[in-house]
Amino acid sequence: MEGGVQVSNTPDIHIFAHGTEDNPREHRIATLSNDLPEACKIQEMKLKQKINGGETLTFSVPAHHPEAGFVMRGYWAVFKDLDGSFRAFVIQEETERHNQGEMVREACCEELAVVELNDEIVEDVRPRNTNVRDALNRLLEDSQWVAGTVDDLGTGSANFYYENRMSGIKKIIEEWGGEIRFRVDIEANNTITGRYVDVLAQRGRRTGKRFEYSKDLTSVERITDMKPIKTALYGRGKGEETDSGGYGRRLTFADVEWSEGDGDPVDKPKGQEWVGDPDALATWGHVNPDGTRRHRFGVYTNEQQEDAAQLLQETWEELKRQRQPEITYKMDVLDLEQVNAGEYSHEAVRLGDTVAVIDRNFAWDVQIEARVSEIERDFIAPENTRITLGNVLKDITGVVREIQDRVEEKIGRDDPIGWLRGIIDAARSEFHSQNGYVYITDEDGILITNRPRDNIDNPPDQAMQLKHGGLAIAGSRNPDGTFNWETFVLGDQVIADRINTGRIRTDNVTVGDDSGMVRISGGNVVIKGGGLEVYSTPDASDNGVMIRGNKISTNFIKNGDFDNQPSGDEAIDWRYMGTAHYNSSGRRIDIDVSPDMGPQHGVVQEFPVFNERATFQALFRCNITRGSATNRVRFYWFFYDSETGGRFDELEYVEELALYQDWHLLTRTIDFPPGTVRARLYVQAWTDGQTMDDGFEIHWVRGYYDEMVRQDQLLEYPRDLHSVQAAPEIQQFSIFITLTKDLGTETYSAGNMYFPRVFSDPGSLGRIAVVLTGVDGWSPYYNYGAYNISRSGFELKIKPRGTALSAGTELSLNGIAYRVGYLGSTGGSI
Repeated sequence: MEGGVQVSNTPDIHIFAHGTEDNPREHRIATLSNDLPEACKIQEMKLKQKINGGETLTFSVPAHHPEAGFVMRGYWAVFKDLDGSFRAFVIQEETERHNQGEMVREACCEELAVVELNDEIVEDVRPRNTNVRDALNRLLEDSQWVAGTVDDLGTGSANFYYENRMSGIKKIIEEWGGEIRFRVDIEANNTITGRYVDVLAQRGRRTGKRFEYSKDLTSVERITDMKPIKTALYGRGKGEETDSGGYGRRLTFADVEWSEGDGDPVDKPKGQEWVGDPDALATWGHVNPDGTRRHRFGVYTNEQQEDAAQLLQETWEELKRQRQPEITYKMDVLDLEQVNAGEYSHEAVRLGDTVAVIDRNFAWDVQIEARVSEIERDFIAPENTRITLGNVLKDITGVVREIQDRVEEKIGRDDPIGWLRGIIDAARSEFHSQNGYVYITDEDGILITNRPRDNIDNPPDQAMQLKHGGLAIAGSRNPDGTFNWETFVLGDQVIADRINTGRIRTDNVTVGDDSGMVRISGGNVVIKGGGLEVYSTPDASDNGVMIRGNKISTNFIKNGDFDNQPSGDEAIDWRYMGTAHYNSSGRRIDIDVSPDMGPQHGVVQEFPVFNERATFQALFRCNITRGSATNRVRFYWFFYDSETGGRFDELEYVEELALYQDWHLLTRTIDFPPGTVRARLYVQAWTDGQTMDDGFEIHWVRGYYDEMVRQDQLLEYPRDLHSVQAAPEIQQFSIFITLTKDLGTETYSAGNMYFPRVFSDPGSLGRIAVVLTGVDGWSPYYNYGAYNISRSGFELKIKPRGTALSAGTELSLNGIAYRVGYLGSTGGSI
C-alpha cells in the first residue's frame, strides 16, 4: 500500500502470567508482534486444529530479544484467531536451538481448556433426560469454564462419575452429538475475564470455496480405509436391573419389527437382534465360496438407552455412518486469505467448512465435496498450510488421557531381573489354557480365534490368520471391532510391535532409519543421528556417560532429578541443610524461608573428581512474591586432596534473582584446584524478605564433564573397513654419519638404524614405511634409502652420484617412520 505501513497477517501473541497475591488475576506481561516496531518478532507460528480433536500451537522467537524470556513453560499464549475470537494456550515445552547462526526460542502449547479440565475431577453428576446446555452446565459447575454458544441437540442422559471434566465433555459429544470449541474473553485491562465451552451442531459453513490445482491446491493425496466398514450392526442398550440391584443382559431390539412396506428404511423381522443394509451387503460384504455375500458385523451400544424402538433407530443411524469406506484427502494448499485478506476474503477456509476440490491431473479426476476435518495453518508461510478432508471421527482423540492412564496402570516401574523367563512362563501358561476356534474360507484363509466369532456379548479379541502370503497375529481389537493385526510373518521378514527374545544371532542388526539409526555389524556399533548414554543402575540415577559426536559428557551428580527421596547421607546422594526438605509429590527439594535466614539452607553432595573442569547447573523456583526482598541462590564448593579429610580450598558462586522472578537456572563452569581428588557441592537459596513455607524449590541439579575426545581414546576404537587400526603410528628421528673412508660410486651399507620405539604389529595387510630427507650440504651428491624395514628399524644404504665422498665427510638425514593399517595398490603404463 503506497504511502502506508505494511501490516503482516500474523496475529500478535500475548503472553500471560499467573496471578499473584498482589495481582490475583492472570495478566499480560508481554506481546510478541511482527507489526509493533520494538516488539519481539514471531519467526514461526503454526496452529493445528482437528474437529473434536484438541488444538496445538507452536511458535518461535529470536532468543536474544529481552521479551523472549517470557516464553516460559506454564505461561499462557493468547492470540486472536481469524474470526476475532481469543484463543488461549498453555506453553508446555520451551526449547532453544541454533537456526542459521542465531539462537531461536521455540514453544509448544496445548489448549488452556484441555489442560485445566483434564486436571479437575467430577465426583458424581448424572444429568437425565435433559438438553446439552444443562448437562454441560452441571459438568462445568465450580470450574472457571462455563457453557458458551450451545446449539439445540435434543435430549439425552449421561453419567459423570469420578472422572475429569474433559472426559465428561467426550461423553456429552457421544450422547448429544455436536462439535466442541474453546475460547476466552479479554478486557481492556489485559486480563482474561471469561472462559467458554461452545457446543455447536456443526462447525464451519458451506462457503462454496473450491480448491483447484494451479490456483491454491499444490498437492492432493487420497487415502481409502476399508477397515471401519460394517454392513450390519447389533444393537445393545441398558442392562436389565436384577433383584440384587445389579444389571444383567442388555436391552436388544429383537422384538421390534421393521418393514419397507410400512415406510421403514429396511426390513428387520422380529427375533433378529441386528439390522443390516442390503445395498451395503451387495457392495462390501464378504464373499462366500458359492459367490453369495455375508455381512460385516459390528456392535452399537448405548448404555443409557431403555427403549427398544429408539435403540433400533440409533443403530440404523450408526450403520449409515459405517457402511461406506472412510475416504480422506490430505492436501497442501495456499492460504489465499492469509496472502491478502482484503482481496481474497472469499477464499477463507475454516475448520468444519464444506468445500470442493478439483484436480484433473490425477489418474482419475478428483472432484469431491467434503468437510475440512483438520487444518495445519502456517501464519508465517501461508503456502505451507495443510488441510485434511474426510469423515470426522466422533471421539475426542488426543485430549483425554485415558490411554496413558491405562498404560500406566498395567506397566510397573521396575521389571524383575528374570523378566524374559517370567514372560515365557506367563505366555506358556496362558497359551495352553486357552481354546481355539478355527474357521476356513477362501477369503480369510485359516482364521483361529480365542472365542467364537458369533459371541456378541464377549467377542474374540485375539486371532491368528494364515494365508498364502504369510501369517498375521492380532492380540486385541480396534475400537471399530476389527482385529488389530500388528504381527506378521512373511516370506522374507517378520514384522512385530514387540519381540521378547533371549538371543539374536545375526551379522547385522539395524534399528531406526536414516534420520536416526543404530547398527551393530561385525562387532562394531554405529550410531547415526544420536548419541550413547550409559548408566550402571536401572533407573539411571547414578553417574552417567553420554557420547555424542566428538564429545564425551559425564554426569556425576547422583539422584540429580530427586526421583528418589535423598538418603540424608551426602556420600550416597544428598544431605539436607537448614530448612530444606523433600517434596515427594513434586519430586523436588523445598526450602522454608524467613527474614535474614542466611545461606545455609539446601542440599549437599560429595563426589570424586576425575577431570580438571566441570559445569554445574541447578533449576530453582522462587515462590516469594511480595515486597522488595533480595532473593539469592548459590553454589558452594569444598575441595579435598585426599579421600578422607584434607580440605585445602573452597569456592562460592552467587546469583541474585530479579524482582518477582520465579524460575532461575543457575549455571557455572569451574576449574578444580590442582590436586583435587574429591569435592563437596552445596546447592542453596535464601532471602532477607518474608517468612514463607516452601519459599524456594530445587527441581534438579546437574554436574558434568564435557571434553574433547583424546587421541589415545580414538586409537582404541576407530576401525577401517579392513578391521585394523586406521589411525597410524608415527615416529620422527635424525641420523648423523661420519665417513671413515672414501666412497666411490658403489652402494654402501651404513648399518642398521633403530626407531625410538618398536611399532605395533601391522598385520598381514599392513606395513612400516620410512621417508628420509637429506639436510646437509652434500645431499645433492648422494642417494639414500631404507631397506629391510621391520617394526624396530631398517638398514640404511648410501650411493654417491658420480662424485666421490671423502673420508671425514659428515652426512645428516631426517626421517619419518609410520605404521599404516593396510596397503592399497594402483597402477599405470607409459
